[in-house]
Amino acid sequence: VDGVHNSHFYVGRLALGQPNPQELQVLFDTASGHLLVPHSSCSSEACNKHQRYSPFQSSTAVDVNTNGKPVKEGQRLVRGKTMRDAVTVEFTQADLGEGKARAVLVHDNVCLGTEFGHQVCTDLDIMAAIKMEDELFNAMPYDGMLGLSMAGLSSGAGCVFFKRLMDSNPSMLPQFGLSLGAQSGEIYFGGHDSARLAEDLKWFPVLHPDDGFWEVAVQAVRLGNVTVDYCKSGCR
Repeated sequence: VDGVHNSHFYVGRLALGQPNPQELQVLFDTASGHLLVPHSSCSSEACNKHQRYSPFQSSTAVDVNTNGKPVKEGQRLVRGKTMRDAVTVEFTQADLGEGKARAVLVHDNVCLGTEFGHQVCTDLDIMAAIKMEDELFNAMPYDGMLGLSMAGLSSGAGCVFFKRLMDSNPSMLPQFGLSLGAQSGEIYFGGHDSARLAEDLKWFPVLHPDDGFWEVAVQAVRLGNVTVDYCKSGCR
């Protein structure tokens, strides 16, 4: 989708909750560890400009704390003033700026839609924002962000979308792949599209996986036939 200042964003559709899934558009972010969407109780301008997620419209939603346990035992959802965990997350988007969101956690069913009509689903601890700063989130041409990082960038194991998806779908390969074009893109879960490869794929170990980033060690940087003098001690 197009954004401000001729910027472009690669987004996809998510369906949250059951039995009548709520569809939202999300940005795929490999450097984030959470699914963040606006909560239906959020009344700020930034929330009102986007599709919001309502746990009260889902029979599978459960309010949880950061440890993954229900806020109130024996009660799916809480209303009114209740002692519960809340998380503040900071985001930096090169084309949009910086901003913070204050969110509570809701455990619910999350499904990825595909162009072929079928879905893959998992249960996830969703960050449902009850407050979003207007400067960044007003300008977002999508409803939320889906983090694809490893566990190191998440507030809890229940928030790690990629691992949860793989655990829920054991027949899928533990891979995801991105194909980004000038006007469109594709994301693959459970494998990659070999037709997109110019040559055989090479695999590298993740550097410092506990940090949560998909980083690899870089020994040198070359532009054409010239080795750039910026990576003498190694980069990542």
